[in-house]
Amino acid sequence: MPLTSKEVKDAARGFGADVVGIGSVNRWNSAPAERDPRMIMPRAKSVICVGFRVHRGDWRGVEEGTYYAGYTLTGFADINNHAAPMLQRRLASFIEDRGFETAAVLHDGAWLGQESGRAAKRPNGADKPKPDVFLNVRISAALCGVGEIGLSRVVLTPEFGPAQRLYLLVTEAELEPDPIITGICDGCGECIRRCPARALAREKSDDVIVPGVAEIRRAGLDVTKCSLAHCGALSPFAPEDVREYTLDIIGGTETHTASGAPRPTREEIAANVTDKIPYARNMREYFQSPPGLCAGEGCQRACLAHLEACGKLTRRFAHPFREK
Repeated sequence: MPLTSKEVKDAARGFGADVVGIGSVNRWNSAPAERDPRMIMPRAKSVICVGFRVHRGDWRGVEEGTYYAGYTLTGFADINNHAAPMLQRRLASFIEDRGFETAAVLHDGAWLGQESGRAAKRPNGADKPKPDVFLNVRISAALCGVGEIGLSRVVLTPEFGPAQRLYLLVTEAELEPDPIITGICDGCGECIRRCPARALAREKSDDVIVPGVAEIRRAGLDVTKCSLAHCGALSPFAPEDVREYTLDIIGGTETHTASGAPRPTREEIAANVTDKIPYARNMREYFQSPPGLCAGEGCQRACLAHLEACGKLTRRFAHPFREK
């Protein structure tokens, strides 16, 4: 039974998606096997990206430093744990009812196993990656024409800028792809200047070139520094000793802290930072979600304020997000 891109997009929006885009699977021709949708579904023809806006009001309390739970719960955990899986399920059912196999790629599935996605040959000699295969959500979103990856490494859409969460489906249905989006990020560098963890570095660029499809220009990222801010180590909820410990890491290099000690391992950081922040601990225990306590001061909120001030977003509000 024929199925059109318009029908899929209309269905996705009817199920609650705020953004939706489609990419031909050929756009992943240069992807490594452990990031190739055809490793999940050999007859795949299309990848679908759907997204939910993060309400600007969810960032307001964080912007004022008075209310973090709005973003942490409704702008983060609730979308990941409830809204998105239901939409993915309903959209996959809609497409499969038309006769085309469809699989939802789970947002947090890569956390299921440390060995996931590492390329290895199967016993029969076939060049297939070791399970599980997971797509890069942000790069896939750009290849689906949903938005552009900015210098901050965050997907920017024409309507919401950095304020959305994105999810993927792989399908056998051959759907008309959307054009690649460019021109949203102007390289202003506000994301780098405003990052509280100093995690982004323009001089350590980490570009992704997809031949004949897209050129993604990204700043380099220190994952450890970024995760420290994200887990709340610089938030009002962090004890003073945790904050001091974190600042020593942030002020250092990729190998040593500012005081000259070797940079702590992930396990040491968990014991000395995340396990000591009740807010972060409770998010993991009760809501099965990272806390998101940085709320993207550099990579998201500063970017949103800049894009709005430049008139680059189609969504308009009565008042600017951030006064100059």
